[in-house]
Amino acid sequence: MPQVSVEFEVETPHAVQAAAEELRTQGFALLHEAREEPWGQTVARLQSAEGAVIGISFVPSFHDGT
Repeated sequence: MPQVSVEFEVETPHAVQAAAEELRTQGFALLHEAREEPWGQTVARLQSAEGAVIGISFVPSFHDGT
């Protein structure tokens, strides 16, 4: 069971997909592909060998200037 989760924020939803593709080509197995959650976040995640869940994320409200 994961003990820690870390998400890295990127500039666009497209950047989430690009990062997921890059991680996969480097040999990482994704927990799930880039997807848009019901609340608007786009995220792809993997689990490290140590059990940490690592996310690449885009949250629109972080970028809308409010």
